[in-house]
Amino acid sequence: MALKTIQFEGRPSPASRARLRSGKLLDLKEKPICDCTLYDLEDGNTGIVLQDAEKSVPETVFIQDNKDLTYTLAQIRWRMGPYLFSQYMELPVPLSQAQKD
Repeated sequence: MALKTIQFEGRPSPASRARLRSGKLLDLKEKPICDCTLYDLEDGNTGIVLQDAEKSVPETVFIQDNKDLTYTLAQIRWRMGPYLFSQYMELPVPLSQAQKD
């Protein structure tokens, strides 16, 4: 019996579920830039969706994850409208251990 070929809308495998959660971007002085929606990228980093597609965001930011209760420094690798793709510069730490001045 031949195996059936399943179509995944042009993908080689089924799409994974996005784990959406609320977050906040902060500048290097730890001042809030804006609220955002975070989601996991396949490489272990985080995708960011801004509410305002025109919002100016610096190249390096702190990401506060309100669901996981973590905080980390990240670099924005590229942007397409409201979608930002970040790369962690350090491992996320629990908010309770984040050093804030």
